[in-house]
Amino acid sequence: MKVLTITLCILVGACTGQQRPTPGPTSPSTRYRVGDFVVYQYEGMYTEQPVVFREEIRAQEGNRLRIDIRVVRGEEERRWTQVVTDTPENQRNNVIDALYEWQSHRVVQLANESSRDLLRLYEWTIIIPDGRATDVQSAPCGRELGDTRFACTCTSGRNTWRGKTIRFEDSKCSEFLWTNGPGRFWEEATGLDVLSVQVLEFGHQLGLATRPMDPR
Repeated sequence: MKVLTITLCILVGACTGQQRPTPGPTSPSTRYRVGDFVVYQYEGMYTEQPVVFREEIRAQEGNRLRIDIRVVRGEEERRWTQVVTDTPENQRNNVIDALYEWQSHRVVQLANESSRDLLRLYEWTIIIPDGRATDVQSAPCGRELGDTRFACTCTSGRNTWRGKTIRFEDSKCSEFLWTNGPGRFWEEATGLDVLSVQVLEFGHQLGLATRPMDPR
């Protein structure tokens, strides 16, 4: 839900995330339900070890969702919770209601001013380019996720990373519950992956117990 949105907004230089102090509308138009989950894997030159990112819905009140996230890189682990109100506008702007991080077996609510805490938590899954993307183009494409082929929109372009020209392609699949499909960012000169993103698993866990919206 948030993964490649944040990655792409950094690449094109258009991140506008913010934290909202109060919940929004409660009408249950969201497609997400408690038990929905997705697992992504990130690898490439930017990281010495693959990164596995799992997010799942653990509470729902109308359009308001609690999303628990666990990220593993080798023996390192990060866990946090995002409380969001699922609307198209909030997804586009990475707006969240509250952000909590597990720190030494306790849960701490983060201020997340100017999305700094959110970007820190996601730093294992993003690269920071040197400038703003150029030659950005979008076109229809198809992506195989599990046993299903989804109609998607692929966005591609160029940027620079550590002084080298890179190319990127990101996929958004409106029929896929989590929207964000595979992506790839690679050196133009060598073809070597700087960052590749794959969807490892997704689905729905039946009978998953609902947790409180506030994890503290």
